[in-house]
Amino acid sequence: MTDVNIATQMLLDAFNNRFDKALLISADADLVPPVRAIREQYPEKGITVAFPPNRYSGDLKRAANGFVYINRSDISQSQFPPKVEKDDGFTLERPSTWV
Repeated sequence: MTDVNIATQMLLDAFNNRFDKALLISADADLVPPVRAIREQYPEKGITVAFPPNRYSGDLKRAANGFVYINRSDISQSQFPPKVEKDDGFTLERPSTWV
């Protein structure tokens, strides 16, 4: 149901004028219909698709206004350090698998 939830929220946000530009992080071609619908009904709104590492959809790329690729180094550089200590002394630790 994730695709349906994303599509529904995108359409509602467009209808309620909650964005001018949207960034959709996905490579799921199931999201082509809502992207097309938003572009047809609200041509002033822009939708850019960000493809996760090793994921791509030509149909989604063509449906959107633009696209970018997210590579693994982008994700690594965007993470918190392995350990973060909160003000109360509690330490949050990043899972070792998140490299």
